[in-house]
Amino acid sequence: MVPYFPRQTVVVVLLVVLGSACGPGAGTGATGATPITAATTAPASTATPTPASTITTMEVAPTTPAPTEAATWPESVLAIPRVVDDPHREGYDRDDWGRWSDDDGDCLNTRHEVLMAEATASPFLRDDGCLVTGGRWLAAFTGTVVEDPRSLDVDHFVPLANAHRSGGWAWDRDTKRRYSNDMSDPRHLIAVTASANRSKGDSGPEDWTPREYAGPDAMTDCVYADTWLDIKVRWVLSVTSAELVALTRMLATCDGDPDSQIAPGMTISLGEPIDLGEPIDLGGSENGDDPPNPGDVRNCGDFDDYAAAKAWFDTYADAYGDVAHLDGDNDGEPCESLPGGP
Repeated sequence: MVPYFPRQTVVVVLLVVLGSACGPGAGTGATGATPITAATTAPASTATPTPASTITTMEVAPTTPAPTEAATWPESVLAIPRVVDDPHREGYDRDDWGRWSDDDGDCLNTRHEVLMAEATASPFLRDDGCLVTGGRWLAAFTGTVVEDPRSLDVDHFVPLANAHRSGGWAWDRDTKRRYSNDMSDPRHLIAVTASANRSKGDSGPEDWTPREYAGPDAMTDCVYADTWLDIKVRWVLSVTSAELVALTRMLATCDGDPDSQIAPGMTISLGEPIDLGEPIDLGGSENGDDPPNPGDVRNCGDFDDYAAAKAWFDTYADAYGDVAHLDGDNDGEPCESLPGGP
């Protein structure tokens, strides 16, 4: 997986994406049909392990620990998503992204493969073996224990409509359907309560987080932001300025490596980088170019704390100066009166 670096060192260079997830813990069995042992890993990836050419990279110190054997990302590389503040909203058609597929031909479609993989107790199948009918799950966003699979949705962590706006609009239909059914990264598709999935919709982390929805027992902001970013970088998807501010604020809450916050016994393997063929022109910043000038669109009151204000300030200060007039005394420290200020 991508090597860990302290969060405070990366907010000034946009964001470092780490491999992490929030997974189910142990549970007890269920009654009903013949139990089937839950899968411990996602199906093998079919993606070509070549990093997409549109990901901006930056060399890091040679003493950086190498990724784990399960990872296929290039060593000593950090991926930084591009900022695009005018996302492509037109033309989204859910049908273009296809429905759940059965890529391994075992009659269990992607939804039921995810339920099998994430069950905390041996799931039960219908007599023909094609549907999961019982078991026990720890719903990823809320930590709710669920025993009826009909109460669960299998959620695209980065929703399809959000992926469309962030660059997926330029993909062909086969790529969209590969994204929709991707199980090579176990965090890409997760079992969540139906109510949480409806609440989230196609929102990004600037508008919805598990903790805002479900309270302090839900998935942490650290893990949520880290996973969101990893998926966006892996699929060469852009972020907006507001999304970047929210993600940076959430990552600032990490107390060490986000991997340490996953449930005990959960095995995480970073999905392989996606080869999307020819580079897609998403607009915005590319290969280290400056992000679009946001203009005077923020006040100190728009940020929850100093860290969020500083991250936004540092994103644009080198190219445009104090464009939003957040640094009243010109000392390089914006919104110093906010919580956490110097």
